[in-house]
Amino acid sequence: KKGEKDAGCLYANKAEAVAAFKGLLLAKDIAPTTKWNDVVRICAEDARWEACNTIGERKQALAEYQTKRANELRDVKRQEKVRAKEAYQRLLTDILPTVKTFSPGSSRFMDVRDFLSKDDRFYAVDDETTREELFYEFVEEMRKREERNKRSKKREAKDAYLAFLKLREEDGKFTFASTW
Repeated sequence: KKGEKDAGCLYANKAEAVAAFKGLLLAKDIAPTTKWNDVVRICAEDARWEACNTIGERKQALAEYQTKRANELRDVKRQEKVRAKEAYQRLLTDILPTVKTFSPGSSRFMDVRDFLSKDDRFYAVDDETTREELFYEFVEEMRKREERNKRSKKREAKDAYLAFLKLREEDGKFTFASTW
């Protein structure tokens, strides 16, 4: 009992004690799925274990720590997936235009897989089916972009031609009786 009171005196308030206990859990790399009995076995020898006076406080601090840690790990995993996807898309942007056999309308993943697999960014995405899905999404976006560019050029040519005709009409060089 005397050790508990001394440990309680080491911290200015309960929040500081709980923070020290959570620091112990982090230092011991306690996983979000670790059971209470395993935590006791791993951490009981450390002086910070006594930072929280009661078992209830320790269990509550452990639950808070595990929830926060699980969220952090989930966020890190999500960010890694996003970075891998972006790296893979940069690979597609860099490599596909240089592949002579590649055509956005007709190329298959297996046709260009060998070219792509020479780069480390290819392996940033772990799952082969995900790589293939990302490839087809990229190809579809590339095809749509080409169609938009084609429509835009066609519209610009039409507008330029109409402007030319309007200019000729305003100059009086173009009338309904003009021949081509």
